[in-house]
Amino acid sequence: MFEFGLDQAAGLRLDMQARDGSPALMPLASPAQPSRGFEWLCRLAMSLADAGQRVVVLDACASERGDSGGLVHALADGSEAHLGLDSNPQHWLVMPAAHGLQTLVGTARAGGADIALSRLFAPFAAGTLVLLYAPAQALAGLLGGVSARVLVPVVEQPQASIDAYGALKWLHGAGLCPVLAPLDASAQVLGNVIETAQRHLGLRTPVWAQGSWAQRVPDGALVRAHAHPLSQQASHARGPVAADGASLWS
Repeated sequence: MFEFGLDQAAGLRLDMQARDGSPALMPLASPAQPSRGFEWLCRLAMSLADAGQRVVVLDACASERGDSGGLVHALADGSEAHLGLDSNPQHWLVMPAAHGLQTLVGTARAGGADIALSRLFAPFAAGTLVLLYAPAQALAGLLGGVSARVLVPVVEQPQASIDAYGALKWLHGAGLCPVLAPLDASAQVLGNVIETAQRHLGLRTPVWAQGSWAQRVPDGALVRAHAHPLSQQASHARGPVAADGASLWS
C-alpha cells in the first residue's frame, strides 16, 4: 500500500540538520473539514516514520485540554525540551495544538515570524520532523514573510478541489510556497486545482506524488538557517524556492 525507502539520503540530510541543533517543520494545510484530511495525514506520517524519521504531529485542528499534553503547555513550560527525541518510529507523537498555534500567530503578529518560529521550535529535539496540521489561514498568519513550503492535500472527497484552491489562495497571498500532495484524487480533480490556480492566481503549483513524500518532505522542510538569532540575512532555501526578504529560516 505504501512506497518506502525511495531516498535514504533524505534521512541523512535531516541528520545533518540535527547536528546543527535544529528540528525541521513541514506545515500542512487542513481541509475546511479537517477530518477529511486525517487519512492523508496518517499516510504522510507513516511514510516518513517508515523511512526512519522521528515524527511529531501538531494537530492544530484539535484543542488542548487539561494541564499538560499539548502545544500550548509545551510553549508555556520552559522545562519542556527535546520532545520527539524518544519517538517510536512506528508510533509517532501526536499533540493537540489549536491554542498553541493561536498563541504563536499572536506572537508573529506582534514580533514577526522569526520570533514565533523560534518559540515553536524550542520544545522539540534536533532532528525531529514536526508536521503542523492547521487551517491555511492560520498558517498564513504564522509564516507570513518566510519562504516556507506548505503541503496542501488533494483527496477524493466532496469539495476537495474547492478546499485545495482555497488553501492555495491563502498561502500564496501570504507569500508562501504551496505544494499539492494528492492522495487517491482523480486526475480530473487535481487538474482542476492546478488549472484554476494558474488561471486566477498566476500560480504554477508543484505536485508531490505520494511515492515521493519520504524524500521530498524532509528535504523541503523548514529549518533554522546558520545565523545568530538576532541577525538579518537572506534565507537559503533549498531547491527552486528562495526568500525575497530577510529571514532566519530556510
